[in-house]
Amino acid sequence: MVLRTGAWDAEALRRLKNEIIGSRVSKVKLANGGELAGITALLVAPHATREERILAANILGSIAQNATPTTLLAVLQCDAPFFLLICLGSCATEARHMQDPAEAAVLGRYLEGIVRALRAIMCSISGQISYSSRWGLGNEWGYVSMMDIKSEGLPDAIHLPEKLDEQPMEQDAPQNVAGSSVVKIRQAIAAAWMPSVPESAWIHRHEDESRGERATKAAKTRKDEDHAPSMAAPPPDAPYAEYVAMCASLDEAEALSDCDAYATLTWLCRSTVSTLFDQKSLFLLLGTLMVASDTLGDRSKLKSYSSSDLPTLAVSRIVLGRAQAFSIIGAVCEILGACFTINGIENYTSSPVGTRLRFSHCKTHQPTSKTSHADDIARRYHCFLRFAPWDNPFRADESTLSPTLEAPGYTAIVALLGAAESSSPRVQEAALWLLHGLLTSCSDIGIATVLELYSTHGTKFVPAIKNLATQSRSASVRLVAYSCFVELVGSTHAPVSGAWLMQGIVAMLETPGDIQLQACFALARLVRCRPELQLLAAEKYSVCERLSRILDRTRSLLKSSLVATDQRPLRRVDESVVRLHESCLTALGILATQSDLVRRRILACSPWLLESVVIPSLSSRAVGIQIAACRLVRALSRTISILRTIFMDADMAEHMFALLESHPPGFLQAEALGALCNMLVKYSPLKKDALQQDRIQIVTRHAHCLYGPVRFNALWAIKNAVWDSDSATKRRVIDTFGWRHLASITASSDSCIQEQALGIIRNLTASHTEEAVCEDIEMTLSGIGEDHLLGVIEGVVWSLHNDPATEQAAFILSNIAAGSDRHRALITDRPNLVDAICSFLQHRRESVREAGVQCGFNLGYCKAESRHEDDTVQHRAVTRLCAFGFNDRLKALEKDPDRNVRNRVRDVLTRI
Repeated sequence: MVLRTGAWDAEALRRLKNEIIGSRVSKVKLANGGELAGITALLVAPHATREERILAANILGSIAQNATPTTLLAVLQCDAPFFLLICLGSCATEARHMQDPAEAAVLGRYLEGIVRALRAIMCSISGQISYSSRWGLGNEWGYVSMMDIKSEGLPDAIHLPEKLDEQPMEQDAPQNVAGSSVVKIRQAIAAAWMPSVPESAWIHRHEDESRGERATKAAKTRKDEDHAPSMAAPPPDAPYAEYVAMCASLDEAEALSDCDAYATLTWLCRSTVSTLFDQKSLFLLLGTLMVASDTLGDRSKLKSYSSSDLPTLAVSRIVLGRAQAFSIIGAVCEILGACFTINGIENYTSSPVGTRLRFSHCKTHQPTSKTSHADDIARRYHCFLRFAPWDNPFRADESTLSPTLEAPGYTAIVALLGAAESSSPRVQEAALWLLHGLLTSCSDIGIATVLELYSTHGTKFVPAIKNLATQSRSASVRLVAYSCFVELVGSTHAPVSGAWLMQGIVAMLETPGDIQLQACFALARLVRCRPELQLLAAEKYSVCERLSRILDRTRSLLKSSLVATDQRPLRRVDESVVRLHESCLTALGILATQSDLVRRRILACSPWLLESVVIPSLSSRAVGIQIAACRLVRALSRTISILRTIFMDADMAEHMFALLESHPPGFLQAEALGALCNMLVKYSPLKKDALQQDRIQIVTRHAHCLYGPVRFNALWAIKNAVWDSDSATKRRVIDTFGWRHLASITASSDSCIQEQALGIIRNLTASHTEEAVCEDIEMTLSGIGEDHLLGVIEGVVWSLHNDPATEQAAFILSNIAAGSDRHRALITDRPNLVDAICSFLQHRRESVREAGVQCGFNLGYCKAESRHEDDTVQHRAVTRLCAFGFNDRLKALEKDPDRNVRNRVRDVLTRI
């Protein structure tokens, strides 16, 4: 592939820029026409002038702004974010040695162009792969990438179903429309970037690898893949780390050549997030933030610095105008805020190749140990917290930094707080949303540290944010300031009350437009898991009525859009209404999670809600609306009277099964199964119809799914299905699911899956009639295997790290002990299990203590005259229980703090 970089001079680039601005058709045409790689190569081509690079960055930013998946894929195939970060590093290098003021001003324009292009790309990436707590999910493409499907095999490793109809991506395949593979695109750019490297070194790099070798290579563990690949020596003028990074880029492209378009796009998005939050890249962005803040800031009031230190704080020789500084600060805040909490490829399970963090590669690079998503977010947060002027890659001269600056003071978060107090509402909003992301992800210790910080204006954190929440003229700024405080409610350092926040946020529900939408999501975050605030919102502020009025308006606006059979694409103007509708359903769903009073109030203030809003929303073509509707159904189904009346009349289970059948397993199906779980409980009138053979097959099929949330909720549904059911129903359900599979997942390494599996067995061994006790226990033991089940239980109760699974295991033992002498002997003959039963009485979880009391009673003290059994097994059980101290521990529980445990102990002691 030959790039036409020479054809793009400054004048041609300027014409192209003017042509594509505001024209989506022109942008798509350029992205699919094969010219994008040449424009990207201008960012790093040695012959390109500064002006040409600025224009190339502007064009890339314009193309990536609100990009469709097809366009975004074309941008990422060219590795544009990587080369923009390379340019940002070049800016930092030049800034350290800049002398000419005129050239410094041009460098300022260049810096602005780079970060604005990065902002457009990263915001589009965020919309592609992540749910936004600010905007919801709506009808955007990104939901197809939320599934993290675990699989094996390169071609199908991350096949993501549910492709939307608006612009099918099959036309792209894993290549762009011009017919060049990702490998060829990146080879050509590499040749333009490092012309001193022979072109054959890039082009023939992978020709000696067969397809089978590539697949084997892709299957290696991250430990093997993180080593720098073997390669020819880089040219003397090429930075080794960047040369290795480009080679890693080619390795990535080669591995992606066997993946479909959705897999390629999702991987490249996650890969870009990893590259962005590598320490070198993150420090470049934080340094850029400080450069712009230094242009605007007055640090005369900054705490922890003496007046003699202030002159040493000059960050850079780059010359920026005030408008440029505001633009750069806003762009950097949006870049980091959009992706701060998003998984990179380190923790992305659906990856065709191992992780490569390209800025980390060097001659001495060693593979890093695997970390969790929470660990990765904590690392990003600590980079913010500790980044100071002496870490800034843009600093003019390291020797000018005073040693006294090592004291805590001017860090990136301080600069961010200063930006939140700036005179530009747009910059304030961007900075506050980034602060919101930081507060969302940090621990109580981190929150305490942030609350002690002062802004560059000398204002402490809490008064600064509170002033913005109450005094700002911008409703957007007020709302995001309230949102920052929402993340602090419930922490040990909460500076404001939930009631105060409720008053401010509810007032914004009446503000039309985007503020109303974001206020609904902010309200949902505020009341989540806080029953007292849910009641306060419903009773004092009439939130249910307010949200119902909004839904009444949006349902009429979306009447045609909510019909899945309508093949016309949703209009772009509908997107804000779609998300407002979603936000109201989300807020109602969270309000209804805890209280029957709130659920009844929701239905009382809008009797038409289920028929006119919820059911049509379940069949909407906007997946955000479908998910929000499922969550509302799940919350409402927790009230028995609603299950027995409104849900029964509407045959709500039928709508849930329709969702499960109409889509491949994914995020939406997980929510539908979650709602279905409540319809399968023993007192639900919907249970009988839901247990029809064809329907139970749908549930059990999803229980074999590799996508975690779907599998978890399907197992939960099976657990409820066999709860208090007759023996024939239990056998039919588990025969459909598979006894062997149930046995295998009892030993799952996933603690949540293991808990659900043991919960199913607990319900299988619990009988709703006295006559069926032994039959159900025998059926379960023969289906799973006595030794296997009891061995798993021993392992669970003595692992001491999974309390929910221990609870299920304790009740399984209690149920088995209620069976025949043969069943009790299975437990009595295992000293570890008898010891475990006694240890249950001192467990930290009250439900385990209660199960231990009942289990000991069933095993040794429950008389079985009706079965005419002898006392040999019972006597042996009592002897062994006493030997392990059961009686003494039982008497000690008479004063247990939990009422249920005390009542159970008194009942057992009376019967003994």
